Amino acid sequence: MSLSYSMWPVMLTTYNLPPWICIKAEYLMLSFLIPGPQSTGKDMDVFLRPLIDELKELWVHGLDTRDAAFENGVFRMRAGLLWTVNDFPARSSLSGWSGQGYRACPTCNEDTPSMRVIGKMAFFGHRCFLPTNHHWWSNLQFDGRTERKRPPRRFSTTDILEQLRRVKTGIPGKHPNYGGVKRKRGDDKLNWRKKSIFYELPYWATIELKHNLDVMHIEKNVCDSLLGTLLADPHKSKDTDNARRDLAKLGIRHELHLFEDGNKLMKPAADYTFSEANRRKFCRFIRSVKFPDGFASNLSKNVAQNDSRLLGLKSHDCHVIMQRLLPVGCRSLVNKNIWSTIVELCTFFKQLCASTVNVSDMVEAQKQLVLILCKLERIFPPTFFDIMIHLVLHLPEEAILGGPVHMRWMHPFERYLKRLKDYVRNSAKPEGSIAEGYVVDEALTFCSRYFDDVETRFNKPDRNDDGIHPTRQLSVFESQCKPLGKQPYVELDNNDRDKAEFYILNNSRELEPYLK
Repeated sequence: MSLSYSMWPVMLTTYNLPPWICIKAEYLMLSFLIPGPQSTGKDMDVFLRPLIDELKELWVHGLDTRDAAFENGVFRMRAGLLWTVNDFPARSSLSGWSGQGYRACPTCNEDTPSMRVIGKMAFFGHRCFLPTNHHWWSNLQFDGRTERKRPPRRFSTTDILEQLRRVKTGIPGKHPNYGGVKRKRGDDKLNWRKKSIFYELPYWATIELKHNLDVMHIEKNVCDSLLGTLLADPHKSKDTDNARRDLAKLGIRHELHLFEDGNKLMKPAADYTFSEANRRKFCRFIRSVKFPDGFASNLSKNVAQNDSRLLGLKSHDCHVIMQRLLPVGCRSLVNKNIWSTIVELCTFFKQLCASTVNVSDMVEAQKQLVLILCKLERIFPPTFFDIMIHLVLHLPEEAILGGPVHMRWMHPFERYLKRLKDYVRNSAKPEGSIAEGYVVDEALTFCSRYFDDVETRFNKPDRNDDGIHPTRQLSVFESQCKPLGKQPYVELDNNDRDKAEFYILNNSRELEPYLK
């Protein structure tokens, strides 16, 4: 399939199943496909209409359902939509709140801390979240002036409905009644582009957590920004020439300003970037790391040949680097105040992604995140703080409302998208290929539950069977691991052979009668 082909599968999962199976591929339901080749954008509600009608019927009238636990047991089943799980651009299409501009944050709403820098928007100025008596409010090292903004207000569901009342219902697309051109929003509409079709559900307006911020994509974007800037990647670094000009415009960090040396424009080295030797050390460290089977991919393939940068990192690669490798790898390569702040950020992601989450821990993490972001503002230039860096601040609050993130992030759904792509046999008609492949796979999955003497996806052995695999008659050679690959031939010298014989004679139960 072409990378420019945009097709949207809409999947449903049942959350009242046990948490260890409800997000597995076998229990995901492909509701429908929004056809390509172009993205529908804010007009997605047209395709969501059949799903919304069925959800309303399930909530209001319910559906007669047979209970297999009781003979002839029939009950009235009702169902409701709990939340949506999607990346940030899809969130804009579903919720109606645009993720661009000065008010891109859907949680801060119209009070989003943002500023215009050269060529982009920077979500800079997290001092307003600190207590009003904190000494950083009057510190000039952040943006050259004291902080006078108040923290963003907490908008209730009633406040959101009041804002949506000012949004007029428009005709989808570039309709001729509007001049045949794209319509512009007024200031009174804030960043609302539409009132989402989900508000037709009777209960949707009262739900506090409607659309989840995807931890997977946020963590990947934060990791890419950190690695790109630390490694001075020319394609991903936030420390650009315009970033240095922003510092000069704000009148801060004079040691990092661009200066002219004859006919050349010189760029001073920053403390938050690795030197050339340290870049090689960090990349060699990534190349040398070995993981257990299934824990992570082979990261050595993502290291450039000249050991200068990392290429082609996937979402799970960034997940492993952020929580396992970056806190260790950067410790001796940058100043203490820089690596300690990075370690605090990585520790937060590790705490957030745990299988169990305590409310008290998330409340404390919310306070610590404000300090972490303020420390980052004193280290990196304003261009470093895109919307993904700012959204990290709201992840603890969503964890308190929604629980552990493994039920609310995109990892299982992204893996399922890979399966849907594998169904495509006719690239000219990918929707039809996916639909036919999904129906066949669902039928085979249903039938495989009744096959006891056939190996299926439900009864096949684990990838790593840790049972005892005896390779010799003596108990000393019993292995608790499954051998993989070709066994190498090793020739022992006399010293190693004496040690091996001594170990065998003293640890074999079968030889004890002969040694007495």
